[in-house]
Order: sequence, then C-alpha cells, then structure tokens
Amino acid sequence: MEAGVPEQRPHMRLRGSHRRAFVLGNIAIKVPRRGRLREAARANRAEARLWREGWQRFYPELCPVIACLPFGVALVMPAVRLMNPEEFRVFSESEAYPVHQPDPELYESKLGEWGYLDGRAVVVDYAMRCHMTEEDIALIDPAVRTIDAVERYFGVT
Repeated sequence: MEAGVPEQRPHMRLRGSHRRAFVLGNIAIKVPRRGRLREAARANRAEARLWREGWQRFYPELCPVIACLPFGVALVMPAVRLMNPEEFRVFSESEAYPVHQPDPELYESKLGEWGYLDGRAVVVDYAMRCHMTEEDIALIDPAVRTIDAVERYFGVT
C-alpha cells in the first residue's frame, strides 16, 4: 500500500452501467444490476471467454478471471484497489500506460476501470465489445479481432 492512498473497504459495492461488483475481502463478484440481466451476463461471459482464450498473454493489463458461473450470472475476479483520479491521470500519461496499435478495443480507458492488483495496474472491465454493434466490430483491425488473429499478429502458433 502506498503512503497516503486509502485502502478500499473489505466489503464494498460498486456500480457500473450493467453490473454491480461486490468486493468481499480479496475477491470481487460482478453480478447483473436489476433489469440488466441479459447485458450483464453477456459481459461476464465475454470477459471469461477472453481470459480463457488467453488474451492476457498479449494484453497483460487484463485483470484475471477466477470463475464465471453458468450463463454468466456472476463473474469472480481478484479484488483490486481502484485508482483514484490523480493516480489514473498520472498513470494514463506515463510510459506504463498500454497503447496498442492496432487497438483490439477490449476496454474503455477511463476512471473506475483501472486498479492495482499486487502493485500492477490492471483494467477490470474489458467487455466493451459485447456492447458494440456489428458495424462497430467490423471497424476493429482484423489483425486483432479474434484470438487466432492476435496469435498470428504476434507470431505465436
């Protein structure tokens, strides 16, 4: 823990547009918000799929997925300490901030989506594609649209 940076409470409830995240000790559980079951479950399944396919080998900023319940009703990740506005500003302007070309469009880079896990910056919401239209997906560079394409792009077979 860095000096002057408050710790998050061991039991917290955080709210996004489709999901709520409950932080219980060292784990975070993402569940659908009321009336958002379909969208939230799709986001949970998308993050679990990206992790299972191994996207983190090429995009190490992705927060690990520990488990996903059937149908995406809940997703379990390690709890992180979210960056405060000043930390995010400094991080986003630093050399440590990941800039991908071509950009796979996995996440939005904004406050509330980045935190620290064991001192390492990680993004906790990387289900952006499941909220995109087919036309938006088509705009993503084909070299980073699927895990097979990413592996070819980085020369991994």
